[in-house]
Amino acid sequence: MNRPLPALLALGLATLAPAALAQPPACAPRYPPPTTMAAMFDMAALTADTLDTLPGVDVAIAARGGQDLSRYGLRHSHLAFLRRDAAGRWEVLHLLNRCQGGTSALYRKGLVNLVGESAIRTDLRVGIPSAAVRAALAQLLDGDAAPARALHQPRYSMLAYPGSSDYQNSNQWVLEVLAAAMARAGEGRVLDGRSATRDWLQRNDYRPARLHIGLGKRLGARLFADNVAVTDHPASERLSGNYSVVTVESVFDFLHHRGALQRELSIPHQGDAAAAPAPSSP
Repeated sequence: MNRPLPALLALGLATLAPAALAQPPACAPRYPPPTTMAAMFDMAALTADTLDTLPGVDVAIAARGGQDLSRYGLRHSHLAFLRRDAAGRWEVLHLLNRCQGGTSALYRKGLVNLVGESAIRTDLRVGIPSAAVRAALAQLLDGDAAPARALHQPRYSMLAYPGSSDYQNSNQWVLEVLAAAMARAGEGRVLDGRSATRDWLQRNDYRPARLHIGLGKRLGARLFADNVAVTDHPASERLSGNYSVVTVESVFDFLHHRGALQRELSIPHQGDAAAAPAPSSP
């Protein structure tokens, strides 16, 4: 649920998976107009400044607008981790599906890359996990983030089914890493793979969103889109077109339900209607 950004804006670009640099994507980069680029840098700076005012916070989650999912009642499409590096700068760790292919990789980037072109039209939804979950996340994401990388499935589908290991989308990887952190923080348990994290999420009442995809769109996706697969979904969902999917909203709802989110912040978009950032919950 994301789109490629030009290499010019890849501030602090690195990969968490070496294979991500092995075969550069064949698609052409996008170069936003200067006004959009300025908004992207302004929003990234505002995000960093806002996070810097929060004492003791060195890891968070954030969701950008990205792909337009308004027809499904969704405002944000793509989740990522924000982490303060050794130099005190905020970096982004997330899963990207480059050029709408059938695979994904994990990347470490700068804030500008996360906010992207949605900086001119959509706020950035930021979640601050509880202190215990932040501490566990810091361990999972430290260094080369090996425990978090172990939860990555390179086969990508935008509609990946939460109950299967066949595919994974960007929000699903974030959710599974959060599950590992929550299990470690609350129970002292180490979830050592995707099967264990999915079982934990089911036992702890994670509820995915249900998106209805019409027959025409389903046929088109199967025929023309490498980054959409539905073979991992139960037959009942494939017949009805009502697909269970990990969305930004379902992840935030789960964190609130479990008491794992300390607060939320909304970083305003940098279009004409932008205003000062305001917390959306205590």
